[in-house]
Amino acid sequence: MSNAAMVIRGNAIFDGTGAKPFAGGIAVEGKRIAAVVKGEGIDRYIGPDTRVIDCGDRLVMPGFNDGHTHITQGAFLEDPEFSFCLLESGSREEAIQMAKEYGDSHPDNEWVFGYMMNNLLWKDQTLPTCHDIDRVISDRPVVLQLADMHTVAVNTCAIEKIGITKDTKSPADGVIEKDEKGELTGRFYDGASFAFTDAICSPSDEVYMQIYENLFDKMKKLGITSCSLVAPYGAHDDPLPYFEKMEEKGTLTSRVMMYPNIAEYEKESFAALQKKYADGKLRIRGLKQLIDGVTSVFTAYLLEPYTNDPGTCGATSVDMKEFKKQALEAIKDGVPLRIHTIGDRAVREMLDIFEEGERLYGKQNLRHVQEHLETIHPEDIPRFAKLGICGCMQLWHMLFDLEGGDKGNGLYGDKEAAVGSQRAKHSWPMRELLDAGMVLSLGSDFPVVGLEPMCEIYGAVTRQTFDGKPEGGWYPGQRITMEEALKAYTWGSAYAEGCEQDLGTLAEGMLADIIVLDKNLFEAKPQEILDTKVVTTIMDGQVVYEA
Repeated sequence: MSNAAMVIRGNAIFDGTGAKPFAGGIAVEGKRIAAVVKGEGIDRYIGPDTRVIDCGDRLVMPGFNDGHTHITQGAFLEDPEFSFCLLESGSREEAIQMAKEYGDSHPDNEWVFGYMMNNLLWKDQTLPTCHDIDRVISDRPVVLQLADMHTVAVNTCAIEKIGITKDTKSPADGVIEKDEKGELTGRFYDGASFAFTDAICSPSDEVYMQIYENLFDKMKKLGITSCSLVAPYGAHDDPLPYFEKMEEKGTLTSRVMMYPNIAEYEKESFAALQKKYADGKLRIRGLKQLIDGVTSVFTAYLLEPYTNDPGTCGATSVDMKEFKKQALEAIKDGVPLRIHTIGDRAVREMLDIFEEGERLYGKQNLRHVQEHLETIHPEDIPRFAKLGICGCMQLWHMLFDLEGGDKGNGLYGDKEAAVGSQRAKHSWPMRELLDAGMVLSLGSDFPVVGLEPMCEIYGAVTRQTFDGKPEGGWYPGQRITMEEALKAYTWGSAYAEGCEQDLGTLAEGMLADIIVLDKNLFEAKPQEILDTKVVTTIMDGQVVYEA
């Protein structure tokens, strides 16, 4: 038995399997775990040059794996010199005034870009038009992005800079809104909004590198040692060269599992890319697409009409005939898919496509994932396990809806108002899905919300707002345990990425991605979960962060 380079000892080790924490230790040699010992015995791996980390009662666990991010765009939104947050705006007039003040204080910025605008919190929830913004700022392009990340309100200067006119047709995956006279309103939804964010996030290479490095520095402090980067990237179409440079510099402290847009799929080039980025810190794991929108602006695709807008069921954001063709072609080629499905009809239609793919090409053990799953018809819940489809959910979205606004039903806000109480019982149905045998992954959808894993974990186990409402949780029967939440944020995400053979659990031979928290979450009160901090982050067997 040889001495290990590092030994971690503690009274609360959570190994990612879903079992309760145990006392013992972990031996690390090189990039991998050499041994996991329960109880006594870890000291036999300690030699004169072994680094020993004694954790006491603090929780030791696998590094967090954020199953759904847009970190390329999120890196820009984290930079206050690049954009500003509109979450505190109380009206469209106040949002526009905040844009004016930001623009005045940043005269050299080409774009005035605000994000996290939440009109559901306004008394008058009408979004700004280009005319509203033009009256305050007309000499520079202004883009105000809704918190859903699928909607923007812009001024005329921004419209002209992008090159959109009243004759421009809406893309297949979005809407360019026009008034009754056919004139542009300045509001752009889903895919139509991405033209603006793509244009905004296009600085110099030097700026890209600095912004990315700043974000990865934050991620290691949050204990995020892996993440899935899914399309739309909202920034540079190919961030790989920047990540490769960071890897050379030693600043790539989180693994990145990438999922480009399925619309760009070409078999031979994609296969070559997958082969090149197969098992290192950068991995190409599949393809991504959105097939519906969000309930807040009635673009999520429902089986029955919206409760608060009975004239619509929403719609798909893509041509489903063309998308189905693309999806089945990728499945035929053995490529896993991650698909945004928020409404219950979008969920069902995607399950139907996966079912047809299995019928045509057999079971291939592809790690297909349906993202968000905010509302599911109960008849479809057993189909996930039957078809082997994973679900990736982001509970901060639920908390955001629970904060509510005048549009919604008091505390329950947008989701309850949009789908009604009967369908809301099956909104974010984690308990039902796990009980039915589905593999659950947790993530953030950053930058739609923050990156902090503790907020997602809190939401999963309490289903309460950050101030503890409603008492007992929103549809508390859908809560999950701490063991299940942490497993979903570690092994569950690795499984969904097809990487569970070397990530997500603490076991002999696994990559040594390990974090230490400042307390034991299994003994923490709900509010203490939110206050929990990471004190040590180990990635590839190296300590990359210590508080």
